[in-house]
Amino acid sequence: MLVVIGLATAVELANAIVEQSPGGLLAAAVIAAAVVVGYRIQPYLGLALVAASPLVAAAVGWPPIHNWSMACFAVLLLTLRGLPGLVSGLLAGLASLLAVGWYAGTLSVNDNPQASIAAAAVLACAATGSAIRGQRQYLAELEQRTHDAIAARQVAVDRSVAEERVRIARDLHDSVGHKIAVLSMHLGSAEVHLPPGAEAAAADLAAARVAVQSVLRETQEILRVLRVAGDSASVAPTPDHSQIPDLVNSVEAAGLDVDARLTGLQRPLVPTVSAAAYRITQESLTNAHKHGAGPVSLRVDVTDEQVSIEVANLRRADALETAGGGHGVVGMQERAASAGGWLEVRVDETVYTVLAWLPVVGEGGR
Repeated sequence: MLVVIGLATAVELANAIVEQSPGGLLAAAVIAAAVVVGYRIQPYLGLALVAASPLVAAAVGWPPIHNWSMACFAVLLLTLRGLPGLVSGLLAGLASLLAVGWYAGTLSVNDNPQASIAAAAVLACAATGSAIRGQRQYLAELEQRTHDAIAARQVAVDRSVAEERVRIARDLHDSVGHKIAVLSMHLGSAEVHLPPGAEAAAADLAAARVAVQSVLRETQEILRVLRVAGDSASVAPTPDHSQIPDLVNSVEAAGLDVDARLTGLQRPLVPTVSAAAYRITQESLTNAHKHGAGPVSLRVDVTDEQVSIEVANLRRADALETAGGGHGVVGMQERAASAGGWLEVRVDETVYTVLAWLPVVGEGGR
């Protein structure tokens, strides 16, 4: 835009020099000053000079056609810079109308249509600049909202992951604390049952008990920090897979139709896998209740080698959760990974399916 105005101004100056017209030089200088001032210094002052340019040309007897033509481009540039389109168009358009009419001696549309054309052209350029600026602002606002939404969602996902990790840590430490307490009891029992003369072994067992009790105290302190005040779930016993039938009954009582097939729940599992199986089932049923429609198919199978979980339900048309995109899904994936397994979400046009696999490890699972 600046290049076009600059070239047009240069041509106007050349014409004025060739014709030896001081008035032409003055008119060209005014429009050049208008663009420089409006673009670099003060837009409203530049607009005033743009409007004055054709009037100056008409006043000195120089044809204002070049000036109002350049005024069109200048107004377009100034509205893109932020000036109101209505004010710019009316001021520069009226000035062009009067200048052309002044130079021709009449404002009659029949005798001097160029005056109306000049005003209409300036108004059209002002409207175009204003529309382009508005579109740019809209796109910039839309882009900013998109960035804000992505950032807010990422914060929510990070918070969900952190909360789930705290809950995982809580469950792990609850089970570890229980095992340490049992180990301390066995060490004390072994110390009591030592035969006479086994002072060295007794000393070793006593030292081991002190170390175990120290670990137990540290574990309890960690648990105290992890527990959130007012969180009733934090003081509840660590859930395990044997409670899944009770979980199904509770969601059915809340109105969810569950077709459950549960096998092998009587098999013992290590606490991490057991808690993971329960939590994944719990979150899947909760998501199905919130975002699904119709009955839910639940399959939990515990064997000597693995725990497999499958939860499938029809999707509601207005469901917001997508594959891998929900906060609960992130938590379930964290939970499965903490137990050495994996979790996958499959979504098609009608059905939402959660598949999880957990390994059976440790003495409790054999």
